[in-house]
Amino acid sequence: MSEEIKVLGWDGGVSADAGDQEFQVPPIGEYDFTVVNLEQGTSKSGYPMAILTLALNVNGSAYERKDYITLTNTMEWKIATFFECIGLKKKGEALTRMPWDQVKNKEGRCKLEHETYNGKTYGKVTKYIVRTGAAAEAATKPADDMPFEI
Repeated sequence: MSEEIKVLGWDGGVSADAGDQEFQVPPIGEYDFTVVNLEQGTSKSGYPMAILTLALNVNGSAYERKDYITLTNTMEWKIATFFECIGLKKKGEALTRMPWDQVKNKEGRCKLEHETYNGKTYGKVTKYIVRTGAAAEAATKPADDMPFEI
């Protein structure tokens, strides 16, 4: 599924059939991700907005998806769950300051669903998944701290 990446020059051209390639939409499901970028933006309604770029691991292939989270009380549940998911907040504890400066390169898990807009289907992050119990321990345990020898 992965294809060799070719660098295009600033003064170069594009092939005649480049616009015919279909945008790849990952299947609906739960995926591990890495936060690769965070931008500050403003929503259409004028609210401050976090624009997260997530690299999803879909069966060994990476797909980048953006998630747009408005910084309002109606999205506080998603903000809290995002920070819990990437390990920057503990459940039941308040954050006195949202640690946006620490999200880049953090890893977590999310649920992706399909959304159709203007006749095109997109992958949309609908939920951040907070790992609990053994899954949380395994995700945070260093590789050299295994309870057995390999």
